[in-house]
Amino acid sequence: MSVVLASVAFWAPVTYRLLGDDGQPETVKGRARYKRLKTSERRALDRRLRANRLTPDLRVAIRKQLDDQDSVFTSRERTEIEADLAAEPISDEQFLEATLVDWDFKDKTGQAIMYAPAAVRELCEDWDGFEAALVRGYTDAQQTLLKPQELEKNSEGPSATGS
Repeated sequence: MSVVLASVAFWAPVTYRLLGDDGQPETVKGRARYKRLKTSERRALDRRLRANRLTPDLRVAIRKQLDDQDSVFTSRERTEIEADLAAEPISDEQFLEATLVDWDFKDKTGQAIMYAPAAVRELCEDWDGFEAALVRGYTDAQQTLLKPQELEKNSEGPSATGS
């Protein structure tokens, strides 16, 4: 059975700052449309994002902890950590290839910049930091999902049983 709760993609604001022609910071605002990932796709993407933060030294330290006879990791934790260690880091370009499906940006004259994979590559090359701004648009939107959960979790009163 299929139930439709939302469209296959969502819009999120994107803010990009660059040095303007007059040497002053300039802000470009627009929005990007990102693919709404399935649970398995999001988990795989999250794993690759976590892999980005695993430096070689950190990987060695984690591996050492896993191999330690006295390690207290559960079987499930061990499986998750092993999967994180095996995951391939993801570049911003790969991230956008997997998630970006459209955008709404205008040039200085007010003309719409048409979305196409070639246009994404060109603008990301021409505008240093634009690629990161597009990725940040996605991750910021995802963070808004966590904020209400965090607020709810942190605002719960103590249980009546004290446990």
